[in-house]
Amino acid sequence: MAHYLWQEAAQPSSDQIQQVAEALSVPPFLARLLIQRGITNQAAYEAFCTPDLSRLHDPFALHDMQKAVDRIKLAITRQEKITIYGDYDVDGLTATSIMKDTLVNSLGAGNVETFIPDRFNDGYGPNQAVYDYLRKNGTELVVTVDNGVGGAAVIDQAMAAGMDVVVTDHHELPKVLPKAVAVVHPRHPDGHYPFNDLSGAGVAFKVASALLGEPATDCLDLAALGTVADIVSMTGENRLIVQMGLQLIHQQQRPGINALIKVADLDPAKVDESAIGFGIGPRLNALGRLGDANPGVTLLTTFDDDEAEKLAENVNTLNQKRQALVAKIVQEAMAIAESPENQTQKTLIIAHAGWHEGVLGIVASHIVEATGKPTLVLNIAKDGQTAKGSGRSVPAYNLFKALDAARDQMTHFGGHAMAAGLTLPVANIPALHAAMEQAAAVAPKGADKPPLAISGRLTAADISLDHYHLMRKLAPFGPGNEEPTFAYVPQQVGDIQQMGKTNAHLRFTADGQKVVAFNRGADAPALAAASQVKLALRMDENTWQNRTSLQLRLVDWELKQPNVIDMRLPQASAEQFRGAYNYVFFDAKRKQAMTSAFMFGGPVVMADAVTKPLANAVLVDLPPDEASLRKLLAHIALPVRVVFTAPAAELVAVPNRHEFGSVLHFLAAHPGFDKHQLGFAAKQVHLTIRQVILAVQVFFELGFVRIDGSQITVTAHPEKKALQESSAYQRQSAFLQLAHRLQTAARPALEDWLTAQK
Repeated sequence: MAHYLWQEAAQPSSDQIQQVAEALSVPPFLARLLIQRGITNQAAYEAFCTPDLSRLHDPFALHDMQKAVDRIKLAITRQEKITIYGDYDVDGLTATSIMKDTLVNSLGAGNVETFIPDRFNDGYGPNQAVYDYLRKNGTELVVTVDNGVGGAAVIDQAMAAGMDVVVTDHHELPKVLPKAVAVVHPRHPDGHYPFNDLSGAGVAFKVASALLGEPATDCLDLAALGTVADIVSMTGENRLIVQMGLQLIHQQQRPGINALIKVADLDPAKVDESAIGFGIGPRLNALGRLGDANPGVTLLTTFDDDEAEKLAENVNTLNQKRQALVAKIVQEAMAIAESPENQTQKTLIIAHAGWHEGVLGIVASHIVEATGKPTLVLNIAKDGQTAKGSGRSVPAYNLFKALDAARDQMTHFGGHAMAAGLTLPVANIPALHAAMEQAAAVAPKGADKPPLAISGRLTAADISLDHYHLMRKLAPFGPGNEEPTFAYVPQQVGDIQQMGKTNAHLRFTADGQKVVAFNRGADAPALAAASQVKLALRMDENTWQNRTSLQLRLVDWELKQPNVIDMRLPQASAEQFRGAYNYVFFDAKRKQAMTSAFMFGGPVVMADAVTKPLANAVLVDLPPDEASLRKLLAHIALPVRVVFTAPAAELVAVPNRHEFGSVLHFLAAHPGFDKHQLGFAAKQVHLTIRQVILAVQVFFELGFVRIDGSQITVTAHPEKKALQESSAYQRQSAFLQLAHRLQTAARPALEDWLTAQK
């Protein structure tokens, strides 16, 4: 099943492709992608691919910019104490660093401090207690970066108390704006700035440029980090900032960024928007998620290589801790998400005690990615009364509106259509979930899947390193300039292997081309079993031992699945149980033994407890009989995964007539034989103890022996009966026949038989 709703872009005609290819002197492959971006002439092509400082907009076109510049320069002249009030994410840290760099290093301000709020104690944006503290400690001017536009109550009071505030921000504008000295914002209602989607770092860069009277080129690297990390539009001025910022990063002039590149094990000459988004950004974000983010500003502004390396190592260690926390909580949260009661829900609220609140937004994103359901992930406080956390959504479901309808259930709440943060009493969780479900009931069809733009369909001839390099001419990629994703239907998929320390990822070949699939390791059996595969791919290059080759990266797939997904192995393996599925057992002792031996990636249930429809089921052990299997299958949604493992001792053949006779002969020779010594008897007759026990059960049922307490005595002159008349004999024979079918039948035959049992 695809995670995304594939939306294939309109394809230009072959004539149009040829015209643009000739006009721009580019191959048809690139011409098609350029046409889809509206780039069809030389001027547009050069403007898109070649950055130029002259195309940056006049910073004084931003609302209140002149007022901001005048007040900041006055503070420098008067040697007033200036505090730069930032934020704890990458955008906030880079914006703070840009402002600090400009005021201290470029303009020579001698009394500048920075303040990065604590996520857990101070929260986001202007905080009354912090502003009071700053005023009492001599701050005469606060310059906010990446925050402030929503802090009217705090800022107005600070202004009234004599501490001036200059606001520079890019977040959503509230109805009431602060009465600050200046409010610099690209979407200010009284402004007319030609580009309205700057990041917080982008706004800080514009303020720095206005203060300097020329583009603040030394800060472009920081502005690029903030712009990419904040996932704003990668068009217009943002694109210019990132293009030029990446060029500066490649020159390796800033010790802090160099140190981050080193700990992230990146090639400095090849750092791109992806390296920032997945390598540098998460490391800086880990600071604010787990504790104090202030060292991030020191790291980004220091000129001391040794200090930078030490701080970067600390950041990397913290990020590893963050990754471990996320992995642990995601596993626990997925088990809850995949519970039978949650599988019937269109939305999820996953609440648990002892979870770190700083990473719950990341966890929620993982759950949404895996389930396609709008999700809140909450930590329950130690007192058990309050829950706090974050939510993430899918494009067709407005999470803010859904939660806003139940605002009275929450003590704190904020966010937007795709994300939210909230606090509420634990007792109110059911009412809040009911509101989310009500919103989901009226959501448009497809609300559970985010859209995925497909640039076109690949042929085998399109897949080449040359075409990858052509495609990179369109970078940097991001919102508004998405990285091209292509649909490809391979004739053959092979060499399917799990990879990574925990086998979380997957690699395989599609018509001989290497493909990597991150976080798809558990889906290896599904891919192997698929009768038809359609891939959504992006092109990458991979360098190994100084050799560079093309590598395809899976974004999504559509697998035509059989009703039965074969996970059978000769012996039980940990790899069979890592996936986030519902694992079903028939035998309680077998369940206890296997859950002690293996780590299961999802809930473990007994077959007789399954009374409602159950999806994503894995049948782990063998059923005792066909009736038990049919009863379970009536509640199992297809496709079903099968393991059907059992200890070898349970599968030993029923003794033949001669072997039954040898057991009876032994018992006749040992009148009053103690049934607790059947292990000794088994050795004497060269059978397993289970075979001997079965023989005694058959003999007792047919009247061939009698059992008094623990003593077994052969009956003299019993009535002649066939062994096959015994129900114990029949049960074991039927079980072995069923086990043989379930464990050895080819998958198509097994599918036909199991489907017929439903």
